[in-house]
Amino acid sequence: MGVVYEAEDTRLGRHVALKFVPGNLLGDQKSLERFTREARAASQLNHPNICIIHDIADHEGRPFIVMEKLDGTSLKAQLNGQPMELPKLLDTCIQIADALAALHAKGIIHRDIKPGNIFVTESGQVKLLDFGLAKLLRDPGNESSQAYDDTLTAMGVVPGTAVYMSPEQARSEELDARSDLFSFGVVMYEMATGRKPFQGKNVVSMLDAMLHQKPPAPHTLNAAIPAELEAIIGKSLEKDRDQRYQNASQLKTDLQHLKRERETGSAKIITDINFRFGSHSFQGPPQWQRYALLGVAAVMLTVLVAVGAWWFKTRMAAGQAPKNTIAVLPLQNNSGDPNADYLRFALADEMASVLTYSRVLDVRPTSVTRKYVAADLDPQKVGRELHVATLLGGHYVRQGNRILVTLESTDVQSDKLLWESSFNASSEDLISLQTQLASQLRQGLLPILGAANGLINTATQPKNQVAYDLFLRSLAMSHDTQPNKQAIAMLEQATTMDPTYAPAFEALGLRYYYDSDYSNGGDEAFQKSDKACERAIALDPNRLTAAGQLVVNRVERAELTKAYESAQEQVKSRPESARVHFTLSYVLRYAGMQERSAQECDAALALDPANYQFRSCSWAFMDIGQTQRADDFLRLDAGSEWANYVEPSILLRANKISEARDAVKRMSNNPRWHRDLLEACLEPGHSADLDRVAKDMTANYTTELDPEVWYQQGTILAYCGKKDAALHLIQAAVQQNYCAYSALLSDPLLANLRSSAEFDKILTAAHECEQTVANPQTQ
Repeated sequence: MGVVYEAEDTRLGRHVALKFVPGNLLGDQKSLERFTREARAASQLNHPNICIIHDIADHEGRPFIVMEKLDGTSLKAQLNGQPMELPKLLDTCIQIADALAALHAKGIIHRDIKPGNIFVTESGQVKLLDFGLAKLLRDPGNESSQAYDDTLTAMGVVPGTAVYMSPEQARSEELDARSDLFSFGVVMYEMATGRKPFQGKNVVSMLDAMLHQKPPAPHTLNAAIPAELEAIIGKSLEKDRDQRYQNASQLKTDLQHLKRERETGSAKIITDINFRFGSHSFQGPPQWQRYALLGVAAVMLTVLVAVGAWWFKTRMAAGQAPKNTIAVLPLQNNSGDPNADYLRFALADEMASVLTYSRVLDVRPTSVTRKYVAADLDPQKVGRELHVATLLGGHYVRQGNRILVTLESTDVQSDKLLWESSFNASSEDLISLQTQLASQLRQGLLPILGAANGLINTATQPKNQVAYDLFLRSLAMSHDTQPNKQAIAMLEQATTMDPTYAPAFEALGLRYYYDSDYSNGGDEAFQKSDKACERAIALDPNRLTAAGQLVVNRVERAELTKAYESAQEQVKSRPESARVHFTLSYVLRYAGMQERSAQECDAALALDPANYQFRSCSWAFMDIGQTQRADDFLRLDAGSEWANYVEPSILLRANKISEARDAVKRMSNNPRWHRDLLEACLEPGHSADLDRVAKDMTANYTTELDPEVWYQQGTILAYCGKKDAALHLIQAAVQQNYCAYSALLSDPLLANLRSSAEFDKILTAAHECEQTVANPQTQ
């Protein structure tokens, strides 16, 4: 392991540690060259959980490294054969996983993860030691060079690290980052139980146990260990590396999720884990296996917090939908009067709004259901597509100066009529119509659905007939540029005439946002969106759309901490709402927690499988390399201008270059999609165009207000080989609080950047950005 000395840096006046290369390596030039290369690479890392390397030097022909001096103890000394308390265990493991993610992003494999190489400072901060240095592998370009392996140093001596080796390491196979994750799994097992998972009297028997035997289930050694932690450890200890976690970021996400759920005391579930009790990652008595499976199954059945893609697809295939799900379809205009056609969508919106005040129901947004306008729809087919148990629709007829409305509710599974009601009002008194509509739903339908209890009584009522008519007319208008501006004019007039009606301010806030983001409204429209949403919430705290839009606005203006707190509160108060899970996923994406964002996206889609508004979840999955799942979300809005813009980015990350080139041809020429960048990058002979586009982007990127766009443009530039421009845009995005930490570690398009010192600085800033959001109390 070499010799370590404490020393003082007389130039900078700091205490450091000096670690000299072991003497038996001095004659191996290839190993020394490898030592120097890896030490230089490691020295570029500036991560709070990795011991800092200040310098590489030489004394009388013997190389040494200058490291930061640490005060504390090793994890090995802290364990001392005893299990660790769960809160401390989770905090320590999260820090280790974070360090490994940063290390692997640089292409460095530690190869000697063990408690002795994990240091815990007096303040509780974890520091990973000896990365890339403790075990120096044979240079792959020189078969005659000798490999230094401190795990098998002498016959008859039980080494300290053989038990932490991965199966592929023991078989002298080519290693990748997953080898470190196996070793980390061994460490976690020891932290959880106080003993090592693989036992033996000597090196040979110990390695044989690791290669061929199954360790006892942690729960049998420490009854306080939760099933979720056993699952994490079990997945890390898979002997087949393809069955393990594929990167440290995934492992960190599941540890964070478990820690958060234990701290909040809410139900616990971990997604993207193959619960392998039955296929025996651990040995355990049949009783334990049954109880573990029952416990996990109960959690999975009772909580829809972070359901995975497999669960979603299985339920959809079975045609199941939770009983509390309902969709409101556009009403039929049986009078044929085109002047009253706007009521088809307006009344459906009003009904959906009434239903959202039930804490029990999960109501599909009418933006998703408005395409179901035909009179001869098959209720069961529509219900399956929307994944709901109940449909609500109806028709209306204008007779003279009166409007007669009939509402009908259908049970999707049985295709039977659940409830029907009719009422009428003067065509000059639409407020009365709205009042009767709300009354009929609350007194008639909700009791039948078992949703009458727990109604939230914060809804505001319209007070001005003209204003309310303008509001209803605006609901029927699309979000395309010109209709959206017309709707804004209507709503501005409506809110001036009736300044106490919350839904009108909510609708106006959403329209302003579209005007800012998709048209020419700019920052002025964005500020108006904030004010309108704030006014809606002040009038009625339970306007979910306004609350969600305000979170989105805060995210895009770098107020991540406020947005995160608000989104978490929304999920706690309305866990049945797909919309609030999506809102939280949006915040997490910007906060650099792409894995957690993906979990919330899965939760949202499982609750509301047909909602095209969840399409932007594609970015979260793209950034962590899950291109198939990214494509699943893209298909929610297949064929749209937005989908055509995103598709090439997914294909590039999947390394489908030819298909990406074809997809670019389907992109709009709208300048905001930057088709010219992809054309210049992917078409042969366009290097001059690429130089021009890269220069223009770095000069004019601030004209786009959303920092996520800067990051995505930077990833394309990185793939195209424009490193300086890419680093410039990505750094700007991080500085504007698009933290991107998980994305920087995992995004396939950034492979060309990860060897640069500038990238390391951005990675450090991204990590600090993420930590500021995740742990604001420590900042």
